[in-house]
Amino acid sequence: MTQRLRLLYEKGHPVRWLGHLDVARFWERALRRADIPVVYSQGYNPQPKIQFASALPVGFSGRAELMDIWVASPQQPEQVRQALNAQCPRGFRVIRAWEVPLKAPALPTLVREAEYLVQVERAFLPADWREQVQRFLKAEEIWREKRRKKSWVRYNLRPLILDLRLEDTEGEWVTFTLRVKSEPGATGRPDEVLNALGWEDVPRRIERLRLILKEERSQVQDQDDGQRPEDQSEEKGDIT
Repeated sequence: MTQRLRLLYEKGHPVRWLGHLDVARFWERALRRADIPVVYSQGYNPQPKIQFASALPVGFSGRAELMDIWVASPQQPEQVRQALNAQCPRGFRVIRAWEVPLKAPALPTLVREAEYLVQVERAFLPADWREQVQRFLKAEEIWREKRRKKSWVRYNLRPLILDLRLEDTEGEWVTFTLRVKSEPGATGRPDEVLNALGWEDVPRRIERLRLILKEERSQVQDQDDGQRPEDQSEEKGDIT
């Protein structure tokens, strides 16, 4: 009897330079070495049935990434978690595993938003960096270009940025939290925000804190709607 399991896992700082295909290959090997009976596709080149919620860009770490696996016989989720962790090097860790319905929607189609922790090295920032952030937040349009197949596409970055908050300015690194849209054709990236600010060459550390799925999005919106009027400017990311 086929079973579908959802895994919450960490891609830590030590493995941040692995690309998505390398991450996928790692989990394929880990599942095989852990003797997890993963279902394989049919055809000339069978592939393990694994589905990732959202590819993490090279150089980004991820605190709470999601993937689904299909197994050929029922497994205890906690035993799967422990067996996989026994195969994980430093930087990878399965945090939680649980069963989801076989006919549940494809995991990538459920992703709506993403939250990031962004750190930039203070010594490389211009003197007016706070004003730059304010201008970014007040702008209605911030046009950028991205490569799509063999052509460049122009898009407005600003509507994709849902929230930007300054968390810490006292240490060596200036720290922001950032919430962006993450849907097909409408995905905001924190590195594009930094580039739009003119900080292309500023050393940075970017960690995806979590992915917000369709069923969770209403909870996030309710929290935003419940803010007191005097708190609204902070929620929109005003830097003081």
